[in-house]
Amino acid sequence: MLKRMLAYAISRGIIFNNPAAAIEARYIAQATSRDVALTAEEIGILLRGIYTSNMNRRHKLALHLLIICMVRKSELIEATWSEVNFNALEWRIPGERMKMDNPHIVPLSKQALAMFEELKFLAGDSPYVFPSRNDHRRPISKTTLNCAVRTLDLNVRDFVIHDFRRTASTLLHEQGYNSDWVEKCLAHKIGGVRGVYNHAEYLNQLRKMLQSWADFVDAQIEEERKVVIGKFGKAYEINTN
Repeated sequence: MLKRMLAYAISRGIIFNNPAAAIEARYIAQATSRDVALTAEEIGILLRGIYTSNMNRRHKLALHLLIICMVRKSELIEATWSEVNFNALEWRIPGERMKMDNPHIVPLSKQALAMFEELKFLAGDSPYVFPSRNDHRRPISKTTLNCAVRTLDLNVRDFVIHDFRRTASTLLHEQGYNSDWVEKCLAHKIGGVRGVYNHAEYLNQLRKMLQSWADFVDAQIEEERKVVIGKFGKAYEINTN
């Protein structure tokens, strides 16, 4: 594009040489894909930083849920209470809200369940899990959590919220979990015969893995202490203030 613009300027007599003519395409910087997966230690630093910050309590819980539920940001912030089944311990996301257009079931760990229970109280009569402060009939904006994270001053590598999914995938694989289970939690398509499973049995496997993952994340937050169920981060906030 630049070469063409300069060539046009030469044809009009505006300039007399094209400085871009000698530049080969292979020398032009190419955008590279992100490849950030936080370490277990960085997860602890991140979540301790979140819980000791002045961030809105709902936003703290949202960021924690993104890590332990392994969902995309849009899938969480646009969640409605009609999707959350407290009795079945499941969050059922309809296909129209999923990237692959397939319904997705998130088995709720004890930690995730307690967070949703607190969020239900905070949401009042809003149909949304994360209602907008200005209009409870609408969810928070897609930039809200990004802005909240940018206010943090943490000793971790630069990351974006979507890196939470890669982080979970990397650490779960390192812990030896079945790759198909991890991919299923990420709502990635599993092709061929490997994509056909006994639904109930498979869901039970995912539930156990997500509970183990939530426990692992707890251990990073509290180091040698466990988070009290239903009071996520509050114990840490109290002990550090």
